[in-house]
Amino acid sequence: MLPTVVQVYPAQNVLIIQFDDGKIVHWDAQGLRTSGGVFAKLRDDRVFVDDLTVLNGTVAWSRDFDPEHCLDLDPLRLYSEGQEMTDRTR
Repeated sequence: MLPTVVQVYPAQNVLIIQFDDGKIVHWDAQGLRTSGGVFAKLRDDRVFVDDLTVLNGTVAWSRDFDPEHCLDLDPLRLYSEGQEMTDRTR
């Protein structure tokens, strides 16, 4: 079963992501933010924070919530590569 993102919060170069099964992960976005290509616009802190959303069950950056005009990440990668947060008060 594919994990579904229900909430995402930005921090400096980090995403805090909650999934539909209750798992919360800390995902390092530094590599993504320093890569080129379509993700180059995420170097801008305003875009990284202001355009961040949940779209189609995963983390995405979109101004108009149109799935055709957004950057999105593989939810399985986020789920498996993220560092699980066991202390829910962080």
